[in-house]
Amino acid sequence: MTILEGDIKLLASRVMDDVPEGGGGPTGNVIPYGGSNHIFRDITEADRAGGNVSIMQVHAAVMTPNAEYYGGANFILSMPPTDPNVSVTLAKCNLFARRTEIAAAIANYLIKASEWSGYLLENHVQGQRNIQLFHRPGTATPPIGRTLVLIYNEGLAGERVQYVRVTKATTETRVFTYNSNGSYVDFLGSVTQLDLSDSLRFDFPGSPPDRGFGRAAGKTMIRDTTVADAAEYYGAAPTVLAGTTGDTNVKVDSIYTQLVPNSRTETSALDQRPAAARSIVLAEAPRRVEIGVAAHTQRIKIGQENRGFNYVFMLKPLPEPGSVTISWRALGTWYELQDDGAGAFTGSGAGQLIYGTGSGSITLPVLPDAGSAIIIQWGERVGFTNRSTQGAAIRAPEYCWTLEHEGVVPGSAVFTWYSAGVLRTATTNAAGVISGDASGLIDYPSGTVLLRTVYLPDAGGEISTAYDTDQVVTEILAPGAPDAGGFVALALQQQPAANTLQIEWATARAVSNTSGGSLTNTNATKTVDVTYTIRTVPEYREPESTTGLYVNWPRSS
Repeated sequence: MTILEGDIKLLASRVMDDVPEGGGGPTGNVIPYGGSNHIFRDITEADRAGGNVSIMQVHAAVMTPNAEYYGGANFILSMPPTDPNVSVTLAKCNLFARRTEIAAAIANYLIKASEWSGYLLENHVQGQRNIQLFHRPGTATPPIGRTLVLIYNEGLAGERVQYVRVTKATTETRVFTYNSNGSYVDFLGSVTQLDLSDSLRFDFPGSPPDRGFGRAAGKTMIRDTTVADAAEYYGAAPTVLAGTTGDTNVKVDSIYTQLVPNSRTETSALDQRPAAARSIVLAEAPRRVEIGVAAHTQRIKIGQENRGFNYVFMLKPLPEPGSVTISWRALGTWYELQDDGAGAFTGSGAGQLIYGTGSGSITLPVLPDAGSAIIIQWGERVGFTNRSTQGAAIRAPEYCWTLEHEGVVPGSAVFTWYSAGVLRTATTNAAGVISGDASGLIDYPSGTVLLRTVYLPDAGGEISTAYDTDQVVTEILAPGAPDAGGFVALALQQQPAANTLQIEWATARAVSNTSGGSLTNTNATKTVDVTYTIRTVPEYREPESTTGLYVNWPRSS
């Protein structure tokens, strides 16, 4: 007779319970169709609070009184659970697999890889949430998020294996000592402390520091892990778009399901600043200017001698209102207090703050943990002063050069350049003062220019100068001796034009020679060796306009 729908049965395994020996092969016990809690037990309040993974083994069988042709069957999960916090997933397993084997197959998304270049430093006990690695300085340390495997007695009876995930890594180099032929020799070794997402479930014996950085025989080894997602899982998901006959693919809301419970979620944090616990708005217009403040920190260590509810403190420099944050820990949980900008603290506790003196006090609702600390963070006002209305507090750029010709006609010089694509112009007057889109001075006799632009020239641009020149008369005079006032009278052959007279002179002349030479006021000769001549001339100064009667060059003040 034909195999009917009712002839296909689900059979319970030998141990239908979430215990290590669960599963173990089929039995003749038929799981009733449409019943409740015949495969999985009911969900308890503890399961909802802490999560639970239930692994059950069931078997499909064809139960007919005769030997009919069996052409195959499909096993599907037709509908996902209505409870969004519950997930059901199907997976293949060995016919006589136990729960421990099935759980290991699920966990083997990561498998053991090569031994890590470091070993467990000394013994670690059950319950620890961190481990210490000893390795050669300069070698790689496990990054945050990496999964490692701790293995003791690998492949032997009493083997201990635990996968651990790194949440924090801190490395320091220490000095270790060993005995060599009766003398002590120091060597350097790196010790990396790894914080773990889960505590150790076994005692793991470690190895002592070794100058060869080799693990002791019979001690715990640390292996890296590699991804081996060879397992196949089957489930059900609701469709997003309706499918039609003949479609070879459909769109569902997600192709992922949850195998194990997870109490952690990811939260994105944008525009975060290191050590900035609070933000202060400096301006709203023409645009919003916001800065993170936590430039100063202070702590109060909590011990048996000062553990209480009330604490006082003094903040220097004085805090900016609204920038003070106080963090404290009780029963392993961190709490925060924040000032409201009006001298009061809000949050997990109460208190007051005097901004004028920096004095503050807080009252905590419960006792803080011994060995912890009350951490105070604040920003100061002086560091965030709005000076946007003061303009640029820098000196304007200056350009100084000498024109190609001397004897520039007063008032004829014109300077032009492009700034932001706009032609800028500066002109001169008869006194040599530059005005317009620049300021400065020009010395007409020497052609020396000092220019300070109001608008910076464009990159790669040039400052063009247009000017007229006059005939320059040069006369060499032999001055007489200075009078009692230090003045020297000069007689010129022609009357100079106003603002055009320029005088140059040497202030000192010193000549030295070695033995075997002769010298005069104008030259020095020597038959052998070397002659040195030193001359002192006026240093350069920026030009200064005069009245034409007296010339102060170089300028003395």
